[in-house]
Amino acid sequence: MNHLALLKWLGKFSFSFLFFTFTLFVVQFATAQTQPVAISVSDESNGKELPPRFLGLSFESSTLIPKDGHYYFTPQDTAMVNTFKTLGIKSLRVGANAVDDSRISVPDTNDIDPLFDFARVAGVKVIYSFRLKNGDPTNSARLASYIATHDADALDCFSIGNEPNFYLKTFDAYFAQWKPHFDAILKSVPDAQFDGASAIGPYALGLAKAVFATGHLAMASDHYYFLGSGRAGEEDPAANRVRFLSNRLHGVYQHAYNETGAKLAAEGVPYRIDELNSCYNGGARGSSDTYVSALWVLDCIHWWAAHHILGMNFHTGESVGRDGTFGAANYAAFVHLPDGHGLEIRPQSYGYLAFSQSAHGQPLVVKINSNLKFDFDAYAYRDHDNSIYLTLINKSFGTNAQPAKVSLQLPANVSAQNYQRMDLNQKDNDMAAKTGLTLGGAPIDAQGTWAGQWQQIVGTNSANVTVEVAPLSATILHFSAAK
Repeated sequence: MNHLALLKWLGKFSFSFLFFTFTLFVVQFATAQTQPVAISVSDESNGKELPPRFLGLSFESSTLIPKDGHYYFTPQDTAMVNTFKTLGIKSLRVGANAVDDSRISVPDTNDIDPLFDFARVAGVKVIYSFRLKNGDPTNSARLASYIATHDADALDCFSIGNEPNFYLKTFDAYFAQWKPHFDAILKSVPDAQFDGASAIGPYALGLAKAVFATGHLAMASDHYYFLGSGRAGEEDPAANRVRFLSNRLHGVYQHAYNETGAKLAAEGVPYRIDELNSCYNGGARGSSDTYVSALWVLDCIHWWAAHHILGMNFHTGESVGRDGTFGAANYAAFVHLPDGHGLEIRPQSYGYLAFSQSAHGQPLVVKINSNLKFDFDAYAYRDHDNSIYLTLINKSFGTNAQPAKVSLQLPANVSAQNYQRMDLNQKDNDMAAKTGLTLGGAPIDAQGTWAGQWQQIVGTNSANVTVEVAPLSATILHFSAAK
């Protein structure tokens, strides 16, 4: 039938019939574009629960030096206190490039007090770093003694130096400088605990071998910026945003884990990534500060949590070490508003918030059956009340955007009759957006408060259920234990 004949044939039918036919065509077309995904959640776990201080932030030690007579960390900063609590931040690491930079003063006791006062109110424990490069072991011991005496309740452990592999090219050279600080601090604080090496994997493995048997290494640690150089990422922001959404990153994570985390686990050494983020040198403008960073960080945290490490501290702050100096961080979770009254909440914070809403109890084994070219991820936890939290992340976008029709197979002792749902999305479904994000239908406001809510869903009596996850979004589901 040619086009003219088709038009004459359609003219025989009423408008209402034609509209109905067109609607059926649109529905069938949309259905055809839905990507099927099958998820099976197993009761299998190794019995390990998510560590209580898993999610953390990392700041430069320069934040402890007052600026214009004001301290960055103070218990009076209610917006930042609220934000830490809302996001579920439980670990605060202070160190990074500034700790070993001669241009930055070493914080003294009067600078340390506001930090720990803030930590108490915010409900976090502090990983506190001392200067290694041209540092003074005697001064490190003096400050450690002060912290142990006044702030032990808010202290996690001590650390010495930051990324020493850049200026001490072998582990032996590093350890020769690190050990005098370790010995001096232990003499002053006999029960002191340490984090280290805050460097590349071989230094973490070497430090664990050298001192873990002493009982004073609380955790071995290394650093990662999984998406490479921030400046390189800025050369083509659109292409870089695509990299944030690719499941190929899982292979990068697996390689990193095999090289360090798995080896430490085999020796029974607790392992933490005490500094990481997307791109080094402050992140990449146009990707590290956009909506894709929220989905990236949610997936990244879940991946590592499922591998039972001790935790992760994402680097942030108003100013971070970058490009040989210090400057604004494109990957910042939040920054203070220019008038000082509250915070500008950046996209990455929504990834932290979504993780905190969905990660409770023991990570479970999740099996995903989908098109290998469809970037979709799923993670599950069983909470203490035997309920299950399930996170589904659909990273398809643009011309390849497809809603995921997800068929869930849940453990038999879970009820799908009534469950809850919460969605992370951006109002325009714009991967490059820097605003307009919500979780549970609400944003995080400038005072660090969030009014998101769970949506109540009426399901079936079966333990199996089907849900749809929109492109470029994440969905959290909460299923209660069967009665």
